[in-house]
Amino acid sequence: MENTAEAPAPPTEAFALADADADTARSWLSAAFAAQRAEGVSGALSAAQQQTIARILTLDWWQAIASDDERKDDDPANLLAEFLPAAVRSAECIPFASLVLALYLRNLVNEAWALSWDHTLIRTAVRRAVATARESEQDPVATLAWRMLDAMEREFDVEAALLTGRLHAVVALGQDAASDYADIVTAAEKLPPQPGRETLLAEARSEHCYYTTVHRIAQSTLALLERESTDESAALLQIDADIASADFRAVDASELRGHRASLAAVNEAADRPWLHIDEGRVRIVYGFGILHPHGREGNEDLVALREGLDRRREEGGGLGALRIDKVLRSLTLSDAWQGSDSLGRGYRGSILHLEDLLLEGAAHEDGREVLQVIHGRVQFSELGNHAVVFTIDLDGAAAYEVAQAINLATPVFGDLSEIPGMLHLRPASAPHTTISRLADVVSDILDDLREVLHESRGIPDADAISARAGSFGVIVTVEAASRDLGGECTPLTSARELVELWGAQPLLHPLPGGASGVADWTMYELGAVEHFDLLHLNDGLLSANANVSLLTSFRSPDYAVSEIEDFLEFAHSMHGMYQAWQSTVRTHAERIAGLLERVDDQLRIADAAIEADDHRAQEEAVERIGDLVRMTERAELTLQSFVQSKQAIMLFIESPTIVASPALRIDLSTVLRSNRYDLLRDGFERAVRDVLGTRLQPLLEVCHRRIASLQESRQAARERRTERMAQVLGVILAVVGLSGLVQVAQAGFDLRGDITWWFLWAILALTVVLGATMLLPSLQRGRRRERSRRSRRRPGREDAP
Repeated sequence: MENTAEAPAPPTEAFALADADADTARSWLSAAFAAQRAEGVSGALSAAQQQTIARILTLDWWQAIASDDERKDDDPANLLAEFLPAAVRSAECIPFASLVLALYLRNLVNEAWALSWDHTLIRTAVRRAVATARESEQDPVATLAWRMLDAMEREFDVEAALLTGRLHAVVALGQDAASDYADIVTAAEKLPPQPGRETLLAEARSEHCYYTTVHRIAQSTLALLERESTDESAALLQIDADIASADFRAVDASELRGHRASLAAVNEAADRPWLHIDEGRVRIVYGFGILHPHGREGNEDLVALREGLDRRREEGGGLGALRIDKVLRSLTLSDAWQGSDSLGRGYRGSILHLEDLLLEGAAHEDGREVLQVIHGRVQFSELGNHAVVFTIDLDGAAAYEVAQAINLATPVFGDLSEIPGMLHLRPASAPHTTISRLADVVSDILDDLREVLHESRGIPDADAISARAGSFGVIVTVEAASRDLGGECTPLTSARELVELWGAQPLLHPLPGGASGVADWTMYELGAVEHFDLLHLNDGLLSANANVSLLTSFRSPDYAVSEIEDFLEFAHSMHGMYQAWQSTVRTHAERIAGLLERVDDQLRIADAAIEADDHRAQEEAVERIGDLVRMTERAELTLQSFVQSKQAIMLFIESPTIVASPALRIDLSTVLRSNRYDLLRDGFERAVRDVLGTRLQPLLEVCHRRIASLQESRQAARERRTERMAQVLGVILAVVGLSGLVQVAQAGFDLRGDITWWFLWAILALTVVLGATMLLPSLQRGRRRERSRRSRRRPGREDAP
C-alpha cells in the first residue's frame, strides 16, 4: 500500500471521470512510472513493459482491435493478462497512482465499450485489473475506485439484457447495478475529504441514479405490457424529476430519453386495443451458399454432405452444439413445388433435422422455466439456396412476447453467456451447455459444414461456405389472433384488422441491430410498410420489409398458408445463394486482374528489350505474354461458363415450371418481389458485366495488338538478317567470278611475276568497293525502318492495359 500522507497530490484533472478528457491522467501515470524506474524501486515497470502498457491503454489500440487492424500475433486478451497486473502492482507503490489508474481504466473501458456490442475483451481488462488490485491492501479511496471499475461488469450485464429484449432480465440486472453503486456511494460518503474522493463520489452518484432510472423504467414498462398496470403516469413524472435533478453526461441523458420514450409509448397505448397472437409461428432463416471448385458439380457436394452428415449422426456427432436427429434425402415440400421443366429440373434437395434448443428463464430452487422451444433444421437445395432455419411456435403470445421471439434472430442479440443466471440457451440434450445466441449457433453449424466439405473434397484451405454476416430473414405467420382490450380478448375475423392494432409493430418493421430503449419496438414507425395481395389465400395479407415478412390469413386452410410460408422461406434463402455467386465472381475477377497485371509487367519488359535491341529477351517476353493472355482467356471462359449456369438457374426460378400451377407462379413472383429479389438478381448481373463487359475485352484486345506488334517487329528483324546474308553471298560470288576472270587472263596472256600481284591487289580493292556499295545503303534503310517502327509503335497511355 502506498503512503499518501506526505506525497504531493496529482492535479484534479488526473482523476478522470468517464467520458472526460483523460490525457492528464495518462501523462501523470507515465511520468510516475518512469520516476519509479529511475529510482530503482523493486517491482517498477521496465521500459519495455511501460511502452507496451502505454500502447494497450490507449483508445487507438482498442479501435484497432475493433476494426481487426491489430497484429494477429499479439493476442489482445493475452497482452492484457500479461501487462495489466504489472501496471496495477507498480501503481500500488506510488502515492495516489492506484486511484488514478483505476479511474483512468474506467475511463478507457467506457470509451472502448462504445466501439462494440461485444463485451469479451473489456470484461477481460476489468477482471484482470480488479483481481490484481484485490491481492493487496489499498488506500480506502483507491479500494472504492477499484470497486467502481468492477461494477462496470454489472453495467455490461444490463446491456446484454437490453439486447435480448427480455424485460424481466433488465429489471433484475438493472437493480443489481444500482445496488452496487449505492453501496459505493454510501462508503465514499463516510470517508474524510482527500484527493480524488469528490471525483469518485460524483461518478458513483451519477451511475447510481442512471441505473436506478433504467430499473424503474423497465419495471413500469413490464407492468404495463403484462397488464399488471394500466397507468404509469406517476412513475413517468417521478422519472422525469429524477432525470432533471441529476447531472447526467450527455450520452447518458440521451440513453435515458430513449428508455423513457419506450415507457411513454406503452403508457399512451394502455387504453387502446392490443394485438394478441392466438396461433402462429416465427421462422428465422439464415441463408448460405456453397462455393464449388471449378469442374465439380453442385450435386456432388450435396451428396457428399448428406453422406458425411449421415455418418456423423450414426457416430453420435452433430453440427455445432446440436445433435443431428435425422437426415432426409428429399425436401419435405407441398404439392405446390411439384413443377419441373423439359430438362427435368425442380426444386429438390435434402433436409437435416437438429435437436431442439431451449431458452430458459432465471434460475430458481425448483429449476428453470422453459420460455421458448426452438426447432432447428438445415436445408440443402440443388438450386443452391441453402439455409439454416429455426422455428418458434406462438401459442397465446402477447405482442411483446412476439417481439422477443423475433429479436432472437439478430446477430447482436445479447450474449447469454454473460448473464447465465437470468437467461440460458442450451441444446435440449445438454442441460449444462451454455449457448450465447442463435447467430453463434449458425456460425458453428456452418463451420462444421465446411469441415465435412473439406473432408470430401480434400481441399482443406479453400473456404467452401459463403454467408453474409448479419444477413437473416424472419417470417411471422399468424393463423389466429385476437384484439386485446384491457385484458379481454376478442378473436379477429379479418387479416386486415391485425395491422391496425397496437403491438403489430415488430411484425411489420425491419429488425434493427442493437437496442435504443427498454422496448424500442414500441416506437417503430410503420409508414414505409408495403402490403402485397396473394391469389392463393382467402383474405390473406403479406407485408414485407428489409428482413421481416408477415403472413396472415384467418380464412384459409393450413396447407395453403404453409405453401406461401414455403415460398417466403425460399425467397429469404436466395440471399445466401446470391452471396455465394457474388463471391465466386469476385474470385474470378481477382484472378483475371492478377493475370492482367502480369501481362502489363511483361509488356514493360518487352518494351525495354526493344529499346536495347535484345532479340532473345523480346522472344521470351512475347512467349510469356502469349501464355498469360491464353490463361486470361481461359479464366474468362471459366467465368462465362459459371455465369451461364447461374443464368439458367435464374431463368428456372422465374419460369412457370418451378411450381405446379399458374396461380402459384403468380404468388411466388409476388413473394419474390416482396423480398426484393430483383435487387439480388440485378446486383449479380451488374457484377458480371463489370468483369466481363466494358473492361476486360478492351484490355485483351490491347494485349493482342501488342503481341502482333512484337511479332511483326521480330519478323522484320529476321527479314533484314536474311537480306544482309543474301547480299554478303552476292559479294562472295562476285569475288569468285573476278578470280576466275584473272585466271583466264593469266593463262591466255601468259602473265607471270609482279604483274600477278598487281592483279591480286586490284581484285581485293574491287571487292571492298563492291561490298561497301551493296551493304551500306541496305544498313541505312534498315536503321530508318527500325526508328520509324519504334516511334510509331511505342505504346501510348491509351494503349496501356
